[in-house]
Amino acid sequence: MKRLGLAVLAVLSTTAFASEETQSPWALSATVGYTMGGDTIGTLNYEDDSSDSIKAGDGFILGGALNYSLNQQFDIRFNAAYHFDSANAKNGDVTFSRFALETIPYYKINEQFKFGLGAGLDMAVELDNDFADDAEFDNAGKLILSGMYSFESFNASLELRYSVVEYELSNFAGYSYSDAPKMDGNHLGLLFHWNF
Repeated sequence: MKRLGLAVLAVLSTTAFASEETQSPWALSATVGYTMGGDTIGTLNYEDDSSDSIKAGDGFILGGALNYSLNQQFDIRFNAAYHFDSANAKNGDVTFSRFALETIPYYKINEQFKFGLGAGLDMAVELDNDFADDAEFDNAGKLILSGMYSFESFNASLELRYSVVEYELSNFAGYSYSDAPKMDGNHLGLLFHWNF
């Protein structure tokens, strides 16, 4: 009987150890979202006298993230995304785009809510214009304030964020610029994350 008890105890402790080993602090997610805000940097006028404007803070976000859980209260999220806004016509498009890398530390209020304050870098910032000259902008640092809600029923989360960023023109029509006026790219965004 003693041997049976020891065997059961050994199996239970091995099972507990194995389950602890499988819980990784790392998690992946895919992201889609939309943002609004910023200065108008381009306008596409149509033949019917309507128009569509491109703003420095508007656009869709497509990307992914790597989340690292430090402990019960804190985690860090590393985001990589393509952020773009475009106006389209039959004979061409106007698109403002950039690649974003971000690091956001979060404080967990509870299992569902967490808040973060982080920083990011927007790279390859450009206005691609099929009707006029293209424009390139310097890499831009940004500040990010984020609130995230994790759903209980399925493995996903919803993020409301505000980003503070300015873009400075570096090249237009083949000419380089320095000390050009900065454009406001501040924006409010809603992002949906599928967690794996």
